[in-house]
Amino acid sequence: MNKGRFEAFSDGVFAFAITLLALGFVLPKLHAPSNRELAFALLGLWPNLIAYALSFSVIGIMWQNHHALFRLVRTVDRKTVFWNLLLLAATVLIPFATTTLGSYPTYSASTFLYGVVLSTCATFYNLMLLHLVRTRAFMPEVDEATIAFTVRGYRTGWLVYVGATLVALVLPLVSFALYLAVVVYFLYPRGADSDISLSARRW
Repeated sequence: MNKGRFEAFSDGVFAFAITLLALGFVLPKLHAPSNRELAFALLGLWPNLIAYALSFSVIGIMWQNHHALFRLVRTVDRKTVFWNLLLLAATVLIPFATTTLGSYPTYSASTFLYGVVLSTCATFYNLMLLHLVRTRAFMPEVDEATIAFTVRGYRTGWLVYVGATLVALVLPLVSFALYLAVVVYFLYPRGADSDISLSARRW
């Protein structure tokens, strides 16, 4: 399948999802408020701002990782498209989970929902990556060490997301901190995400 169209469609969905995050900012209905009342209502949206910043970072890093991964991929087959569509389907749920988390940041239900959505994204991303590895879809110049490092890095992220989701059932604020920790973790390039010089080794 045409890799250019595949990447362009994915970029569009990531952009759409990141744009929808702004819809999470909703002021409560105020009847002829004073300037002071409006200011307090705006300040009351600080949990939504934190949730927005977290999710913007999550989707932004996801887009960057997706781009970095597929610059090293030679071919895109139907199963790759299938896993990618599932990844994108989960990604567009992030804005809804973000709004819920921003509105109820200390509730187990909201932090658990957020974790389920992010864990689902990570699951489909890892399954897509494993399919690419099994089918040897990477360019011949990409060495096995780079691929192995990439797989380990994303598996670790998936484990932390799943763990944070379970923690959300009893300690919502700790779970929120773990979601932030994954963002920090992925700020450091992982294998295919780094600006590597492709090795001459062959598969």
